[in-house]
Amino acid sequence: MNQSVRDTSSEARLRRSSAVFAMAATLLVASCGGGGEPAPAAVVAPSEASAAAEQVAAGDREAALAVSAAQATQARTGDPKRVRQVVVFGDSLSDVGTYRVGPVAQVGGGKYTTNPGPVWAETIGLLFGTRVTPYLQGGFGIDEQVLGGTGFAMGGARVAKTPGYRCEPDANGKCTRQLAMPVSQQIDNYLASNAGRFRADQLVFVQAGPNDIFYHLDLVGALAEAPQAALDEAKQAAIDLAQEVQRIAQLGGKRIVVLNVPPMADTPFGKLLGSSPQTQPLRDLLVGMVATFNGTLVQALSATGVEQMPGVVVAQLDLYDEVAKILGIPGAEINVPACDPVKIATITQGLETQGTSLFCSHRTLVPSFNPLTYVFADSVHPSTLTHLIVSRFIVVQLWRLGMI
Repeated sequence: MNQSVRDTSSEARLRRSSAVFAMAATLLVASCGGGGEPAPAAVVAPSEASAAAEQVAAGDREAALAVSAAQATQARTGDPKRVRQVVVFGDSLSDVGTYRVGPVAQVGGGKYTTNPGPVWAETIGLLFGTRVTPYLQGGFGIDEQVLGGTGFAMGGARVAKTPGYRCEPDANGKCTRQLAMPVSQQIDNYLASNAGRFRADQLVFVQAGPNDIFYHLDLVGALAEAPQAALDEAKQAAIDLAQEVQRIAQLGGKRIVVLNVPPMADTPFGKLLGSSPQTQPLRDLLVGMVATFNGTLVQALSATGVEQMPGVVVAQLDLYDEVAKILGIPGAEINVPACDPVKIATITQGLETQGTSLFCSHRTLVPSFNPLTYVFADSVHPSTLTHLIVSRFIVVQLWRLGMI
């Protein structure tokens, strides 16, 4: 059964706008895991789960009902809606700490947000009484170490192709920065560690596409690829992602959540492209690639026939629309990243010169930083506030669909 959900009512939008900043105040005292090494996946302190629930439910009746429903299913032994494990495949938007090693960990970074705040996958896991931690850690010169968590997403990952974005391979093809294993390989890793099967009591998230878009946008910008070829690649990436969703369902996945690509052209990075006549065509292409990917994804998922598979629910959640709403919240800071690229370059001694929030911590925030208003951590990645709003969006949609 394939279901797509959108919430575009003016009432819902106003409710979300009025409540979100009050909800975000709790970020000052809770961060769902902090910046240290992850705890064992099976161990979740009740106080930590309660804090996550309070943050997501605050100020919104529908969100409170959704959170209560999620918690109720966990309390009932034998409930078919009970979620015992949250599994996440994707890229930096879903990465729970793959690169929190070596030089990244030393500066207090580890996730692509305003560290040590949680990304949406961590918060969703806590709502279901489980902890989403990295499957493996490594990169940036540190050898890979398998930790065994259910967070397979990693920054730089494309859907099915390599090299990943900002992998910077050496002469032997080994990534020297981000490991950037594609989603297809992430799923292979999961299957190799889980007897080749998914389970009915899992909630499986699949999110990818932005890095395929960035990879080919860069090629067009370097005059190494034609714009039409980049559009074709965005289309193929969406088809590939649909096929990975089909593979999950064929191998036992029953509840699969697919997130589309957010409005990349409306990030600080996208707006910068639109600030010059020379780069405006690249912004126009970025708009087109995102639209191509998202439109193709809907069609490709339908074409797989996964919606006819017995007992399978594939929920397509419109992350594009939700982020667009966040960008319209009165008082939100949407033009300036929370993390200062100059401070990041200084604290990393030049290792990171592009200001990615992977290296961001309280030591590298802009002087004007306000956790209640900043939407972006860097020029493309969400702040902790935005991740919290996305967490709320996800749990509400799952509740509406009857998946929890």
